[in-house]
Amino acid sequence: MSLWREIENKIIWDFNVGNEFKNRREGYAFVVDVYEGIPKLSLYKIKKYSSECNPIRKQPDQKLLYQALEKQGVKIIRGGIFSIDSELQGWIRDNLFKD
Repeated sequence: MSLWREIENKIIWDFNVGNEFKNRREGYAFVVDVYEGIPKLSLYKIKKYSSECNPIRKQPDQKLLYQALEKQGVKIIRGGIFSIDSELQGWIRDNLFKD
């Protein structure tokens, strides 16, 4: 069984980075992680008192990542983690969770 199938029921699809500490739920989310000016789709593991962000191996086209950032008004030179949009969510479902 793949990692994706193992965690599928623990994915928080409506995760919003800006509200992470207001209503903290344990599980997994997908985020756009910008480090040194490069956006990557990452799996964000959320625990009660900690979080961990790891880029996934299979990445979507950079265009999708940049579009998700633009919708949030993010300047690419700024680092951090940001929420995904519906297009990225569709890519994730089609490329990671389909058999």
